[in-house]
Amino acid sequence: MLRSKLASSNNPFLLPIKVLYYWFNNKYYDINQFIISAKVLDNSYIHLELKNGLKLINKPSDYPAQINFTERYKYGNKKKMNNIVDVEKYYFIYELIDELYLKQNYFEYFDISENDIVVDAGANIGLFTVLAAKKLNNTGKVIAIEPDDDNYNILIENIKINNLNNVQVVKKGLWSEKKELKFNIGVRPGEHSLFENEQMSGKKISIKCDTLDNILEELNIKQLDFMKMDIEGAEIEALKGCSTILDIYKPKLVIEALHQVDGIPTYKTVIPFLKDKNYEILNKVTNYRGTIYAIKY
Repeated sequence: MLRSKLASSNNPFLLPIKVLYYWFNNKYYDINQFIISAKVLDNSYIHLELKNGLKLINKPSDYPAQINFTERYKYGNKKKMNNIVDVEKYYFIYELIDELYLKQNYFEYFDISENDIVVDAGANIGLFTVLAAKKLNNTGKVIAIEPDDDNYNILIENIKINNLNNVQVVKKGLWSEKKELKFNIGVRPGEHSLFENEQMSGKKISIKCDTLDNILEELNIKQLDFMKMDIEGAEIEALKGCSTILDIYKPKLVIEALHQVDGIPTYKTVIPFLKDKNYEILNKVTNYRGTIYAIKY
């Protein structure tokens, strides 16, 4: 794709093309229009108010932004990015706003309905969680599952500032059995994983993991209608741990499965597993786009 080639190129002859491209084709313009206000708080966290009525906070990144984020801002029209604050520190939340709120990536084939029970597996800082809770309109429940300390704390704050009372947070990782595992902290906020890869910082923490079957039983949840899963390579193990739920409750599934485990994209193991569970895969999954949309009728 042109934008990825331009973003990664240091060729000085391509600079005029890069400048023109980002001036006229810049997704930060759309993100900017979706933000009502942006401010940095005394603790360095960013606070955003959005046109969909939600409020969000996030901490500054511990690692520098990639060039494709910074150059998008550097060469863009600043008048059209007046609500884009310090891309170097807060790029991650802008990316999530674009993917989840503007592109509505997780709702291409089906949606959340009032009174649904929703699981957000890999809730991160809670952008999907608060959106799902808003869609439920004070009905149903969102079970947000997130093991990382920083993400968990920000997730809790994002639930609070949106005055949501239909969210329950579980501070665990998902796996095929109940056990404690080493969790690798990534250099990007959304890429912590139970598996090591080149994007890891070298920092590891121990986290409690459990099966979703166990978690919902302990919470006395007798229904599951929609599950979003993005857990950086642990998807197949987590799915093994919710086999009963898939059989009985037949939730609609949106699973990010382009992570690499032992050099193999996870969709290549997730899709056969779901088909064995009599799920229909609604979209074509490729190496470029690994999101799986699946439903069992």
